[in-house]
Amino acid sequence: MTSEDVARLRVPVDDPQVAAVSIAVHLPAGEYAPDGGRVEASPVLLVPGAGADLDDEGLTALAALLADLGHPAVRANLPFREAGRRGAPRAERSVDAYATVLAAVDAHLDAPVAWIVGGRSYGGRVASLLVADPPANLPALAGLLCVSYPLHPAGRPERLRVAHWPRLHLATLLVQGTRDALCTLSLLEAQIPALPGPLRVHHVPGADHALRVTAAASPDGRASRPSQTVAGIRPVLAAWLDDVDASVAR
Repeated sequence: MTSEDVARLRVPVDDPQVAAVSIAVHLPAGEYAPDGGRVEASPVLLVPGAGADLDDEGLTALAALLADLGHPAVRANLPFREAGRRGAPRAERSVDAYATVLAAVDAHLDAPVAWIVGGRSYGGRVASLLVADPPANLPALAGLLCVSYPLHPAGRPERLRVAHWPRLHLATLLVQGTRDALCTLSLLEAQIPALPGPLRVHHVPGADHALRVTAAASPDGRASRPSQTVAGIRPVLAAWLDDVDASVAR
C-alpha cells in the first residue's frame, strides 16, 4: 500500500446520538493495513472544525501529510456531526465524545504506541480539553496537534479559551495563520508561558483561520489554498513528530 491509500470506514461508538461514526484512515506505505499489521509510529486522530466534517480540505491534506511522514492518521467526525446537527455543542461538552471516538479508533487500529490527538479549530480545542483532563481508561497519549486553535471568538479577544492550558503537559504543536480572526497573535504570545509542556508554535504568514492565503496577503504574492498551505508546513511537522517519537521511545 502507498501513503495515498485511504480506508473509509464506520466504527461503532458508545454514544447516545449515533451508533457509529465515519472515519478515514490514511496509511503509511508498508506499515499498516486495515485488516491487521504493524503500527510503529504514534497514530494521529484529527477532528474537524465546528462547521466542517472529516472531508475538510485542510484536514484531509494534513492527514495525508502525516501518513507520508510515517504516522497513521485518522480523520473522524464527532457524533454531533455524524448525527447531522448543524451547530456544534460547547467544546467542553464534546470531550467525552472525542474520548469515545478515540477509544473506537484505537480498538480498530490495535496500535501498541501512544496517540497524538488534535484537529483543526474546534477539533483541536476539544482535543486540548481532553489532554488537560483525560477521562479514565483513555488510550495513552503522546502529543497534541492543533491547527488554527480558536484562541477567542471572532471580534471578542477578551474571551480567551485558555483556562485549561496550564494542564497541557504533552508535547504540543500549534499552527496558526497570521491573519486568523480567531487568534490574535499578540494574545497568543502572551499566553504561551502558561503551557507547561514542550511547545512549538508555527506561524503561517498571511493565512486566515481556514489556512487560506490570498495573493495580497502572501509574502511572495501567490495565493494558497488550505491544502497547499498545509503542504508548506512539512518541515515543521516532521521535526515535531521526530521529537514526539523520541520522547515515546525513551
